[in-house]
Amino acid sequence: MNGRLAEAEILYGRILEAAPEQADARHLLGVLCGQTERVEQAAALIGAAMALRPDAADYPANLANILDAVGQPERAAAAHRRALSLAPDAAESWYRFGNALPHGGTHLREAAVAALERAVRLVPGDHRAAGRAALLLQIMARPHRDAGRRVEAAALLERSVGLLPEDAGIRFDRAAALYALGDRSGAMREFRHTLALAPGHAEALSNLGLLLDETGRTTDGATACRRALAVQPGHVEGWVNLSAACETLGRYGAAAEAARRALTVQPGHAGAFSNLAGALGLMGRVEESLPLLQRAVRLDPDDRDARSRYLCALLYRSGQDGAGLLEESRRWAERFAVAAPLPPPANDPDPNRRLRIGLVSGDFRNHAFSFYMEPLFRAFDRSAVELFFYSTATAPDAKTERFRALADRWCDAAALTEEELAARVRRDGVDVLVDLASHTAGNRLGIFTRRPAPVQVTTAVNIVTTGIDRFDACITDALLAPPGEEAHYAEPLLRLPRFSWAYQGPPEAPEVGPLPALRNGFITFGSFNNPSKITEETAALWAGVLRAVPNSRLLLKYKAMRDPASRAHLTALFACHGVSSDRLELRRPPAGIRANLADYNDVDIGLDPTPYNGHTTTCEALWMGVPVIVPAGRPQDLGIARVGSAIMVSAGLSDLIAPDAAYAARAAALAADRDALAVLRAELRSRVAASPLGDVPALARAYEAAFRTLWRRWCGAGR
Repeated sequence: MNGRLAEAEILYGRILEAAPEQADARHLLGVLCGQTERVEQAAALIGAAMALRPDAADYPANLANILDAVGQPERAAAAHRRALSLAPDAAESWYRFGNALPHGGTHLREAAVAALERAVRLVPGDHRAAGRAALLLQIMARPHRDAGRRVEAAALLERSVGLLPEDAGIRFDRAAALYALGDRSGAMREFRHTLALAPGHAEALSNLGLLLDETGRTTDGATACRRALAVQPGHVEGWVNLSAACETLGRYGAAAEAARRALTVQPGHAGAFSNLAGALGLMGRVEESLPLLQRAVRLDPDDRDARSRYLCALLYRSGQDGAGLLEESRRWAERFAVAAPLPPPANDPDPNRRLRIGLVSGDFRNHAFSFYMEPLFRAFDRSAVELFFYSTATAPDAKTERFRALADRWCDAAALTEEELAARVRRDGVDVLVDLASHTAGNRLGIFTRRPAPVQVTTAVNIVTTGIDRFDACITDALLAPPGEEAHYAEPLLRLPRFSWAYQGPPEAPEVGPLPALRNGFITFGSFNNPSKITEETAALWAGVLRAVPNSRLLLKYKAMRDPASRAHLTALFACHGVSSDRLELRRPPAGIRANLADYNDVDIGLDPTPYNGHTTTCEALWMGVPVIVPAGRPQDLGIARVGSAIMVSAGLSDLIAPDAAYAARAAALAADRDALAVLRAELRSRVAASPLGDVPALARAYEAAFRTLWRRWCGAGR
């Protein structure tokens, strides 16, 4: 071969001696020099040929190929540009040009993609060009994704999918980008398309499982995670996502086991520690869960949800003080509540006009908190306020539609970033923005750091300070936050003149049945609270009640009772305090509000946990005729340990409040007079309805007055 090249070189040389203006000979001699790695000589010869025949597109095209082959992309790109200016429909040239462009910067990558896309349009079946362009678009999407510019990342990946629609890897990347963007329906579609192309794609199966769990199809989500693990047993995210799905289903033992399996694969996985802690906490093993949550936070200090989860878990710890909780919440705020505030809003500073109230929550759905919120919002004077709902719920349901019907304006905010949501609030002209979530799931505390509204408040319903200093008030009351509690809140306290909670039984509530003891022959105590609240301290308190009332039973109901590990833990916990399993009934909840409330017709007397008292469950018990013995809060207790007392004071039932030392005796005295207990049962619903606890309109007026006070303060502050 080399001999033939040498002969050809001699021949071309003789032609040029005889005809120096022969452009083709110079071009071919240049190509020959390129083949023998004499690059500069090749460039000079082809350059001379181009000067002789400036309209010959193949001359610069071949020069570009030579320069590209020896790693001179800038010079090659210039030659490609000249060739394409002469032959704009040459698909091969566009492909080579796209490959030749340096890919070190966004501008050049975009130019390369444009060239490769042009090649694909000219020759639709050119998978070389399509694949190269798709790869570059994926590379370009990564910095956008990592910097939180999700829209830009998703747009680039959409172009990538358009080039290679049947590429499973590209489909998966686009699904992940759409999920990060909050487009759950789009992500679901792309994950399913990925799996249609690659049924054994473990990561797609695992992510689909997580997405199904988040959108309310948890059983299907768990199945998808198990399919992922069948394909790839060592897939750590599959175990983590399976753990999350099992937790949602109330299968806490399985959730804990899946999290442990994840930790055997990756011992330092923060999410696995967080999920393990969550599962143990929901079984009631709070003291075991807290160190695991601390470990998760140390492993991934940028996981804001894990740190919020730790904050909320502290509420269940016996002896937790307000100063420590405030310190931890301030740590959260120092790390995550750092966004700069928006420019001052331009709301009309009329102190007496109708106010736009923005309500932010992830619990506009079938959630215990919703039974408090819905009647309250329904009672607001709509001539005085407009209600703007910002729902961050990812699995809306029939209850969500009831809230939507109450809204003057509704926003499904689950897919919005905090920046986008803050901008939406600003555009809506909200006057008073209300946080209803604090650090619970679905919170959007980050929008409050941006101050999109003139007045911002949080409520003490969740009884935990946000740690953020950009609220104008935490709306509470003297029962939950007596004088002196100001030191435990990052927000200024604005106390309502009454208890900041009111309860109205749902229309689905059944009638109150007769006292169960009359048919059973024994007293049944009960609690339908989350087992997280059944701490060692609570179990000791309730065991004392069972000892004080011979032959009595304790009925516990929660979805955890479906879980063998949770049932075993509770049985063992009470056994440690001398209560045998035959005195416990661990009941699984039925479907539907009416059936769940009807279970109170099997309870004579309710027992309230400590230190985290019941909220909605206590009100439901009273509505169903069941008196609840609540522990008296101590001066050093957090607000969550004062809720039971506050409910009873507000309901006019202070005689049901008992300090720990008298708790068992008070329950025994109530149980001893069954005739009086039956009378009380028959009267309780009407007594609650007629009390301040049942006066939802009065609470609505109190909140409206608080909003107006804060609004007038803003209007009068020099605006």
